[in-house]
Amino acid sequence: MEVEHLIQNLRDKDPSVRMKAAAALGNIKDERSVTSLIRALKDENKYVRRTASGSLGQVGGSQAVVPLSEALNDKDWFVRWNVALSLGQIGDVRALVPLTKALCDQNRYVRRNAAEALGNLRDKKALEPLIQSLEDQDIDVRWNAADALGKLKDVGAVEPLIRALKDEDEFVRERAADALGKIGDERAVWPLREATSDDFEDVRVTAKEALVRIGKRG
Repeated sequence: MEVEHLIQNLRDKDPSVRMKAAAALGNIKDERSVTSLIRALKDENKYVRRTASGSLGQVGGSQAVVPLSEALNDKDWFVRWNVALSLGQIGDVRALVPLTKALCDQNRYVRRNAAEALGNLRDKKALEPLIQSLEDQDIDVRWNAADALGKLKDVGAVEPLIRALKDEDEFVRERAADALGKIGDERAVWPLREATSDDFEDVRVTAKEALVRIGKRG
């Protein structure tokens, strides 16, 4: 009964009521709400769209993939940010192309979530776009791209990740080392051994762990 009441509230004239209903439906995670939350992606109020786009990731459901992918073109960056996150949570490969395009979004927060979501899809078609994102001007985009490449475990990422071991940001270097360990290619051995002398402890520790994974103790 509560779910039906909340679904009805998504049509309320008051946007604050619609927003609260969308948030509550996300917390309940009842698939009966998916159709109504999809409809809310086109709500005239951006705060309702923001909430609905996030709730769809919590509820899940394959039928939300296409509408969410279309919502990656929403004029509000926060909606696009939530959409990318939700598509990563759902993990449907149909979102691959839209998320790849989102790696070029003008908003860095959207690009961050797009990179993370592509890693969750684990589709090797995302390899080249994620490699390109290792050069993004935003540190967290590069961080998420390196992490995503580790999830893909494609040897095509080895050389770019080796270059990322020299990134100016220590967190990017740490993620690159971790990704190289997951891929397990021996071309990374010497670069990882060099990284065990990095100025930052997390990089050194992760590089050593990566070497163990590859089977070459530093």
